[in-house]
Amino acid sequence: MSNNTDFNYLVQGYISNTLSEEEKLLLLESLSSRENVNRLSEMFAARYNQATYEGFVYDKEKVDTMIRDILAHSSLPRRSAHSIGSLSISTHTTDDPAGENSLTENKRSTMQMPSNSWLRYAAAAVLFIGIGAVLYYNNKETVPESQVEQVQAGVQNDILPGSDKAVLTLSSGKKIDLNASREQVITDEGIAIRNDDGALVYGKSDVAAYNTMTTPRGGQYKLQLSDGTLVWLNASSSITYPTAFPGKTRVVSITGEAYFEVAKNAAKPFTVKTYSDEITVKGTSFNVNSYPEEPGVKTSLLEGLVEINGSLLKPGNAYMDGNIDGTDLNRDLAWKNGTFNFHHVKLSEAMRQIARWYNVEMRYEGRVGDIELGGEIGRDLTLQQLLSGLQDKDIHFRLEGKVLTVY
Repeated sequence: MSNNTDFNYLVQGYISNTLSEEEKLLLLESLSSRENVNRLSEMFAARYNQATYEGFVYDKEKVDTMIRDILAHSSLPRRSAHSIGSLSISTHTTDDPAGENSLTENKRSTMQMPSNSWLRYAAAAVLFIGIGAVLYYNNKETVPESQVEQVQAGVQNDILPGSDKAVLTLSSGKKIDLNASREQVITDEGIAIRNDDGALVYGKSDVAAYNTMTTPRGGQYKLQLSDGTLVWLNASSSITYPTAFPGKTRVVSITGEAYFEVAKNAAKPFTVKTYSDEITVKGTSFNVNSYPEEPGVKTSLLEGLVEINGSLLKPGNAYMDGNIDGTDLNRDLAWKNGTFNFHHVKLSEAMRQIARWYNVEMRYEGRVGDIELGGEIGRDLTLQQLLSGLQDKDIHFRLEGKVLTVY
C-alpha cells in the first residue's frame, strides 16, 4: 500500500464487509509485507488497549469469519499451490475410517494457511483470533468487562515456541549450556569447538574424545562434526559422537530425532545407531525419528543410498520395523524446515510433536485423538496462536500452566 490511510481503509472496509473483491485482493497482497503486518498488529493493539473501548465491541464470530474468509480468499482468484497451503481438520475417527460421513455431513472444515512469506500474516491472524483483538464499530457499544478479563487471561496463559538451545557434555563430564545468542569457543582435549548462531562446529583433530549434545523439550540445535557432516537435532533428542574419526568408520548414536547431511567419504562409512536400528551410509541426506513414544524408528531418505539392518533404502522411501515404503518427505522433514506438517496426521500424533516443541504435558478427554488433520503451520507461533489455528467445533483446548488438555 502507498500509505497508512489506504491500508487502514482496506482493513476497516473488510471488517465492515464493504470491500469489493478487487480491494480484498489488495488487502491480501498488502499483508505479505512485514511492514503492513506490523501496522495491522499495532492498529489492533491500540484499539484493544483503549481504556473505555468507546465505539467498539468484540464479536468472536466476526473475527473467525474474517480470518477464515480472508485466508480462504473468499471468491478471489486462486494463487498457485506453492504460495498457499491449507490447514484442515477432518472429524472422522476410527469408527468411520473412510471419512465418508464426515464429508457428506459437512463435518470437514478448512482454514487456508499461508506458507513462506505469508506465514507472517498467519501468525498475526491467528494471534488476533486467540486474544480477541479485532474490534469493530457497532453503535458505540462497549465491551463487557468480564469479556475483557477473559481475553487478557487467555493472553497471559501462553507458551513461547521452542528455540535454539542444548547442553553439550564434554569427555570430562563437564556440561555447557548452548544457545544461539552466545558466541563462544569451547575446548576439549585441546580440540577447538565453536558455538555460533545456534550451531556447534568442530575443528579438525586426531583426538577422538566423545561428546554428547542434548536438546531439551522446547529446544533444537545444529552440529557440524569434524568430518564436515551436518546434523540438525530436534527437541528432546541427543547425539553422542567422537570429536574425530581416525579409524575406518564413522559411528554416532542418537535418541529422538535428527536430520543428517553426511560428508561423502566412500572409504569411511558413516553409521548412525538408534535403540533398534543401525543405519550405514557413505554420503547422503536422511532423517531418523527414534522417539520412544512413537510407533517405531523411522528413517526417511532424501538422497543417496542407505543400508539399514541389511536392507537398502532408496530416496523417497522410509524404513520402519523391517518394512520399506514410500513416504512424504515434506512431512518427515518439516520440523527441520521450521514447520509442522500435519497432512494425514492424527491429532494424537500431532499433539506429541507439539508437546515436545512447547514442553507441555498432554491430556485427553474423549476420543478426539483419532481426528485426522491436514496442512502446515509454522513452528514459530506461540502455543495459543497454534492452537487457535487447530481449534475446530470438534476440537477444543484448555491450557492450565504447562498442562494442555484436548477435548
